Amino acid sequence: MTSIHVKLAAVAIAIAATGVVASPAYAGTGCNGVVNIFVWGCAPWDNNNGPKYPYYKKRATSVQAPRGSKITVKDGHAMVNIGGREYPVVGGVSSVVASGGGNVVAAGGGNVVAAGGLNLRVWVE
Repeated sequence: MTSIHVKLAAVAIAIAATGVVASPAYAGTGCNGVVNIFVWGCAPWDNNNGPKYPYYKKRATSVQAPRGSKITVKDGHAMVNIGGREYPVVGGVSSVVASGGGNVVAAGGGNVVAAGGLNLRVWVE
């Protein structure tokens, strides 16, 4: 091989190696962390996150509702108001009101969180 062939081979190897090197996180992670080149907007260079993009999953977390937090039920969905923000309760109405009303909502408590019933699992974005 001549020196020009060696230099061309070295350049070709260097170019090929740059395609294998991992991209940094800010370069894109597809849709909500999933890369799928067959779905619009989910290519490796995209960084589309949130509920309006494919592969979105809601996250359940535990929150501490202050005593006296109001729980409302509308169309079978339980919502708790914490600090002026409404959170949907994981499990809906069945996880809030136990038979006999003793779990979170006190019997006759008017849909207000009773003392001792402070921890709820809610959906967050």
